[in-house]
Amino acid sequence: MPFINKRALYSTSRALHIYISTALFFLLILFCVSGIVLNHIDWLKNDKNNGQVTATIPAELVTKANAQLDTLPTLYPEIEAFLAKQYSLTKIKSIEWEKEDALVMIDYPLPAGFAYAELDFTTGELNLDYQTGGFLSLIGDLHKGRYTGEVWSWVIDISAVLMIIFAITGMIILFQNRKKRNLGVLITLLGVATPLVIYLCWVPQIKGVS
Repeated sequence: MPFINKRALYSTSRALHIYISTALFFLLILFCVSGIVLNHIDWLKNDKNNGQVTATIPAELVTKANAQLDTLPTLYPEIEAFLAKQYSLTKIKSIEWEKEDALVMIDYPLPAGFAYAELDFTTGELNLDYQTGGFLSLIGDLHKGRYTGEVWSWVIDISAVLMIIFAITGMIILFQNRKKRNLGVLITLLGVATPLVIYLCWVPQIKGVS
């Protein structure tokens, strides 16, 4: 195309290809390894650790709760702030209140695990049950973005966009090399056709329905 400066295009593509590959070096390996792990989910059977912590609820919070048992849910922000400060628990899945027993129960989802806090304002005791995953379980949930929070979700999205740019700049660089261009295009077509054929021929799917 006459309006495109090919030299600038190839130079920019080469620079982007190099620096994106270095920026994504760790994440690309992480997502590849975690993808293999997710394809062999049986590896994760014994990759969990369970634990329990018993602690004392701050006296000030207990006093407030006992003084307003009928409206205890109004103290949820303070209860949540206490658990966030003490155990770094912030993302709540569910919160329940048993008025008769003065119990507040909070469920926190975590990557590869969970934390379940039960606050007894009658005894002033906190029971925290939790489960954490090992390295393989953790990277599997990081790969899926499961309970990883908004910031990690952005990491996944940005990484995906950069990988697309990485692939496109690689193709542009290929077309700069006339000797290897035809072979490169052939390999690209094989790379497109092979998974498509495998999907159509060997991946289970429903047919004959409208």
